Amino acid sequence: RSFSPTPPERPTIEFILGTSGISRIDPPLVIKPGSIQTFRTQYTLPENLSVLTVNPHMHLLGKSFLAYAITPEGDTIRLIRIPKWDFRWQYFYTFRKILKLTKGTTIFVEGVYDNTSANPLNPFNPPQVVAERDGSMRTTDEMFQLIVTCLPYKANDENISLELK
Repeated sequence: RSFSPTPPERPTIEFILGTSGISRIDPPLVIKPGSIQTFRTQYTLPENLSVLTVNPHMHLLGKSFLAYAITPEGDTIRLIRIPKWDFRWQYFYTFRKILKLTKGTTIFVEGVYDNTSANPLNPFNPPQVVAERDGSMRTTDEMFQLIVTCLPYKANDENISLELK
């Protein structure tokens, strides 16, 4: 295989919600020892987008992850739900078809973290305060992100299959 001699018509775009991203986490991502806590973030789209993949991202204290979108008309679009987070399964999840999200749609993300001794992946015994740290990629710090890979919307994108043949 070789590279195309022409650049792509529409290069992909990637944006991050949460840690190091374009939306703030509420409350700030500081996980108290001995606690199970829920954090949220949200973002309203300024334009129509064609979504290809989503990538949820948490570290060892992650317990569950949920992301969905609500359109301006009030319809709910499921993006991803991971009821039992597993740090080893982080991946970009590709939709079967391109997913059209219209301008004004709000993406909601919720992450639950378990900073108790009952969490077998907790890197600290006894548990201690764990938070996100600017620029840190240490697994013992935490992150809460939804990474979205998309294109500017073009008519009929939602009819394009992303399944491998």
